[in-house]
Amino acid sequence: MHGGHHRIDVEWLALAAGLKPAIRIAANALEASHVAARFQQLGAAVVTARGPVGVHRHEQTIVYVARTAGEAASLRAAERPLLAPHLPARDKAYYAGELGLRLGYPRCCVDAFAARVLRGPGKLRPGDRDGAHEDYVAARDARVARPDWRLNNLLLRQHLRLLTFEPCRYDCAAALALAAPLLAIVESHHPEAAPVLKASLQRPLALAATGARAWVAGAPDRLTAAEPPRERPGAPADPADQAWAARLLALGQLGPGDPPPLWLDFTPH
Repeated sequence: MHGGHHRIDVEWLALAAGLKPAIRIAANALEASHVAARFQQLGAAVVTARGPVGVHRHEQTIVYVARTAGEAASLRAAERPLLAPHLPARDKAYYAGELGLRLGYPRCCVDAFAARVLRGPGKLRPGDRDGAHEDYVAARDARVARPDWRLNNLLLRQHLRLLTFEPCRYDCAAALALAAPLLAIVESHHPEAAPVLKASLQRPLALAATGARAWVAGAPDRLTAAEPPRERPGAPADPADQAWAARLLALGQLGPGDPPPLWLDFTPH
């Protein structure tokens, strides 16, 4: 909890409970120093590195948090090859998979992530010329008829999540084996904030190929509401999300697109 409102530090709860062996956070230098200081105050071992991360290779500080200094250092060593400027896709997929396993992510979800790395950033199929947003590609791969809200990883920017990785499917049993006990811990540690988190994760989402997302109500062919996700009522929304929600409202339906938008109904069934 920090920042003057109830933000649940899910990663720390998972690490402290032994559900996760380590945490990795990429941020700008100032934010990273705050993150590192906070985890050190909590008694965790912290090491950092700098390098280009993500699809767009932006230079950032990477904070590695574990229970011991040795574990934090070995996590940093596992990512070092990924920070190299020109790594072949096959090597990138291998090292990304190794890093995911060291962070305690399920093997099936790690394998699905590595397959996307091999395919190329934002590619829905091997050999695609254009790229979609990586969140869209991962969500399209993970889509099932009845997605489980506990695996909703699409509100990370709003700090609303149980999982910090992309599940291979939105009904993945291995991912649920992490999310379910973590939800119980969140409910016992933060009884006042947990209902807000649950209600946010349970709202249906419309996700554009650009990565813009909106909370929606109604049906894909008959929208009754659309609004940009927010960390809490009155908090600022992402401008791209705001524009997407406005467009959906004007259309009154999910509408076409190439690739078409996704409707993900996380309502508990």
